[in-house]
Amino acid sequence: MVLSDRTHRCPQPRHPSARSPRTGRARSRSPVSPPTAGGRARRYPLDGRPRLDPEENTAPPFGTWPLDVALANSVLAGGEYGVRVVRQDGLTRLVGQRAGTGVSLGNPPTWRQLYRMLIRLRLTRRRRDPAWLALLTEVLDPPRADPERGGSVPEDAGAEWLRFAGMLAEHPAPRMHCATAEPRRPDGAAGRLGEPAPAHPAFPGGTIAVRLPALLRTDPALGHTLLREVITNRFERRENAARYFLEHFVRPPLRAFRLALESPRGMLLSPSADTLAVELSPETQATGRFVVTPGTAVREVERVTPGEVHEGVRELVHTLRKLSETFEREEFGEHERTRRGEFRAAMRRVMAAELRDLETGSADVLAGDHPLRGFVHTVPAEQDELLRRVLRTVQERTRLRRWNRDLGQPVVVIDVASCGLLPERVPAPEQSGPEPYRSRQGLDAVARTVGRDEQPHRCRAESGGPQEHAGTSGRIPREREPHRPPETVWDPPTAELAELDNRATAATGSGLPRFVWDVRDAGGRVVFCALGSERDYEHARALLDRAGVPEAELIRVPGNGTGTAVEWTVCRLRELGDVDVVAVFETAATAPRSGELAGVLTVAVSAHGDLPRQRNGNRNTAAGPRTSSEGKDPVISSFETSPWRRSARAQPVLSNTHSLEELQIASLRENRSAWRWAVRLTRAETASMVEAVLDDADRAAERTARGAVAKFAADEPVADPAERSRRTVGALHHVFTRKQFLKGSRSNYLVADMHRDADHFVTRGEPVEVMLLGFPVKQSLNRLKACGPLPDIAELGGLIRLRELQRAARGVHPPGLRFNILTDGRHFRPRPASVTAAYTRKLHEYASMVGLDGCVSIREIDSLATERFGREVTDRRPAMYERFRRSLEQALRGLDITDHPLRTLERVRDRADAQLGPDSEITARSLYLFREMVMSMVYSVPVPTPAGTDRLGWARRVYADVYNLDDARLSSRLRQARVAVLRRAWHNAVRYLSTMRVDEELGYEKLFDPRVRLTVSAVTKGRCGFTYLGGSGLLPWQGTGVLDSRGYVAVDFAVSLIDQGFVPAFSPLLGPRQPLMMVPPQYARLPSRGTRAPGTRLDEALREKARLRRK
Repeated sequence: MVLSDRTHRCPQPRHPSARSPRTGRARSRSPVSPPTAGGRARRYPLDGRPRLDPEENTAPPFGTWPLDVALANSVLAGGEYGVRVVRQDGLTRLVGQRAGTGVSLGNPPTWRQLYRMLIRLRLTRRRRDPAWLALLTEVLDPPRADPERGGSVPEDAGAEWLRFAGMLAEHPAPRMHCATAEPRRPDGAAGRLGEPAPAHPAFPGGTIAVRLPALLRTDPALGHTLLREVITNRFERRENAARYFLEHFVRPPLRAFRLALESPRGMLLSPSADTLAVELSPETQATGRFVVTPGTAVREVERVTPGEVHEGVRELVHTLRKLSETFEREEFGEHERTRRGEFRAAMRRVMAAELRDLETGSADVLAGDHPLRGFVHTVPAEQDELLRRVLRTVQERTRLRRWNRDLGQPVVVIDVASCGLLPERVPAPEQSGPEPYRSRQGLDAVARTVGRDEQPHRCRAESGGPQEHAGTSGRIPREREPHRPPETVWDPPTAELAELDNRATAATGSGLPRFVWDVRDAGGRVVFCALGSERDYEHARALLDRAGVPEAELIRVPGNGTGTAVEWTVCRLRELGDVDVVAVFETAATAPRSGELAGVLTVAVSAHGDLPRQRNGNRNTAAGPRTSSEGKDPVISSFETSPWRRSARAQPVLSNTHSLEELQIASLRENRSAWRWAVRLTRAETASMVEAVLDDADRAAERTARGAVAKFAADEPVADPAERSRRTVGALHHVFTRKQFLKGSRSNYLVADMHRDADHFVTRGEPVEVMLLGFPVKQSLNRLKACGPLPDIAELGGLIRLRELQRAARGVHPPGLRFNILTDGRHFRPRPASVTAAYTRKLHEYASMVGLDGCVSIREIDSLATERFGREVTDRRPAMYERFRRSLEQALRGLDITDHPLRTLERVRDRADAQLGPDSEITARSLYLFREMVMSMVYSVPVPTPAGTDRLGWARRVYADVYNLDDARLSSRLRQARVAVLRRAWHNAVRYLSTMRVDEELGYEKLFDPRVRLTVSAVTKGRCGFTYLGGSGLLPWQGTGVLDSRGYVAVDFAVSLIDQGFVPAFSPLLGPRQPLMMVPPQYARLPSRGTRAPGTRLDEALREKARLRRK
């Protein structure tokens, strides 16, 4: 911690009449006694009582003061840190909780070193003492004699500031990043601030608010600022200083600004550097929150004027500029240095991410002229709905085509001219040569859209000059380019920065690669058309490749054709047959339409779309759907869709996706502050919640059993054993095919199938053997799916579902079921035995907790194979695996996944038909599955993370556009990480398919006979589909467990849950390193001030209604 030079004196006893140099008030003698004549310091009882009075103490124990052992122990005992300072062998050590036998505090020890060591040990003050917090505030932020601008409270702003403070108390998301604090004296606007509110749950001993001027001021005695001291004190030592600064001092004010704007009350925050403060712990650790004082201007957006919007944004920019400039002047360790260009690029990424995908009303408010206009971005609701409507139509017609192969494949036709990739040209009568571009904007349209950004939803410029992307002329007159001043971090984002993930664009091609991907993923085709000569066709194909749509299906439309380009294309496609044109996208039509587009959704893409739309003076009266003219085609400004459902704007929701491919990973926001607002469950609260889930499952099992018994009269006495068996098996089939258990159609598993699998056990009165594959290991290697390697509430809920099935089955067949869970954690890919063993141990613990002891076994599939087939059979596996692997690699020879990855994967299928040799049929089947296997494996491999980089944030950047390796502007580290991910996925796919063929040869299917086999993946005839968590598209081990707002146990991807604002809930079941589940932030209740346990508390109502979903 830091002190000014006034406090860097050794404590000496003062006369009671001595005057304080700071306050002028008479001081009493310090309670810290000087050493006695014998040289021994007075002992202080460690009874938890503070020994410092802020009005009497003249030498606060902070900064570079030499450490006094007795005084330090008094401070540590008063704060209930659980450690103490001792002198051992001439050294000063910290011993106690988490410190082991002792941690050295340096020689000579200082108070700053003590507090820094407390942060390293994750120890914070547990006992709140307002007097102690007041002393810290006065030392770090001494009162100013002359208030700076913004120090007085505007008379007409008091009510709105109070409403803003009330909003923070009511809404959980803003208070994670922002707090309020008032001066301790009502008449002291520039005096020391009181405690921030709402209280931060991670610091039960309280926090302090230090104004920005004090944070950024250089202390002459130290030679650096308090900002540097705080960053140096960070616990996250593996994270470099720049990253820590961005996450704790740049993102919070931006996030608070946006959340205030999008709150139900709609407030414009003007965060002035002279009225803002930062929240620090008693150990000078940044909490990640900014503090708004009454001097900060707050206005309701319904009454705000354009001038106030400009002033508010200007204040925000001024604050961020002062913070960043101070940080750039500071010197950190050699290994923490970040080049200025890299730092500013990273800062712009944060700014762009926080102002991206705003609600339309909020974007309308920020539509004026201000320094951040270039970062403001939104997707209008009508555009989002229109594009999603096209995707839903493609998906529905694909579903119908599965049942009727006479139907054509759904097709979407896009005119390349509507994508903003081709610049506009006008004839130049005075020139006989090539046609020049109409304006600089035409050149910028090429320069900014012909390449791809690191996310799959963006178009960006290539590094080559504009001459490479000219039209048929191939020439651009340079003398028409205006002068451009040097770019700074505050300029609107452009293509000059190589690693900018998100940017606001008005280019109509924005979002095109993602839209094409979504159409193909829904089962459709995307056909592009280009009007012009063969040279224009080749140029258009090159532009599509660079725009992120490689291997696009492109049709050249002759210039002398009738009708528009899309009409000619639709006519040509229908002549070829086997197509069902769903929608066409073209520029605003000017020619009369023919009948070719009858029944086809026609969308006009505006080449001059202005996003966001201009504000019309009312926040809630956005313009209606944009059309080219009355009664004409709907108009969109780009191909972008919102990364969230519109319902997600109101409260956090689950993504309901089946794969990370369905998420717009690059657009999902980070929320590291949520981990400091984590719920801390006690053992009793955890047991109570689990008991609630068990009780609900037992009641459901009883209802299911009663229904089965009543339907098949299974409880009536029957003399004929065969008839009794028939009724019992029918009742069991009824149980297994209930909606809470069944996956897929009931027609896949008929009563006859149940007789085949269960008659043997029912006739002999034995438990029915049930086999199922599952619970391999938690997919947490890249942190995008799961938050840790151990099973969480998702797996616990899956086992409770098995208990429910068991109890329902016992209602019709008293011996019940015996579950044989075969894990394949190390069967298809090598994993450390310690990882799978820890996962399985926790599963056994859960099984015992939910009462499945004696009726479930969890074992590896290879151990069962050895037991059933004998070792002589399983010993053949290595040789057979090598044979199939070599055969598959031989078929893939010459293909490189790092050379145009998507094109390479398409070419794998082409090789399937050309297979010859003894294993050709097996190899061909593997090749047909290879593309889908790689694209699945790519999200389940570890990501190489550079030192000092946040794992989750880096993984988001890698997977933002993982197949994009061709952009010359990619950083070498990012490209190398993507190459490593793709190569590992390719290797894992070869291994998986080779292992699967070995299993077929050895007859692993026989392991399931005669038994009921529950299938959790693709359901086929004769197998009973099973779902652990009804309504979820993911298996428990594929994501992170979550308790949603309705109390349902579910599973979702961690990256989506974090973006939505869910907070982790830790429990003694898994310990402090991995959350048991994620919960909605509105159910994380703040503890009262003075509570000594850190963390929030889970709402009792949500805990009591926890249950499994029925469907």
